[in-house]
Amino acid sequence: MDAIREILPGTFLYASPLEVVLRLGLALVAGFALGLDREMRKRKIGIRTYMIVAVGAASYCMITMELAVSMAGEQISADPTRITQGLIGAIGFLGAGAIIQGGGKVGGMATAASIWVAGAVGMASGLGYYLHAVLLAVIVALVLRLSRTLDGRGKENRPDLDG
Repeated sequence: MDAIREILPGTFLYASPLEVVLRLGLALVAGFALGLDREMRKRKIGIRTYMIVAVGAASYCMITMELAVSMAGEQISADPTRITQGLIGAIGFLGAGAIIQGGGKVGGMATAASIWVAGAVGMASGLGYYLHAVLLAVIVALVLRLSRTLDGRGKENRPDLDG
């Protein structure tokens, strides 16, 4: 690990290279788990999107924390918590794109909500809150699965186009 720090000086101040890999890996796996339900239901937004959102959110959090730590000795003040504001809004915008409105019916709400949560899972992973990230991904995956089981209907029978 020290060899990586020598090759890339000024990086990995907040988290070790192994920690970075672990955080991104967890975000990737959690994004996959959340997107799997949507993929199996043949939704337009599936595994690939969820994985990218989760890993992207994790990356932004880690980059922000690295920046804050690197600036700690300087006269510049940084508030790393502001990244959450931008991420929540941006991921909400992605979710809004999943909402379909037509014929007086609105669909895509579960997809929008779960893509928003994929961002939260990524943020938790990126900040090192592993238990939070895992529990959040498991809870949402279970909710999506349970709602599908209780509903017992396929897309063709859904009045709201989504589940």
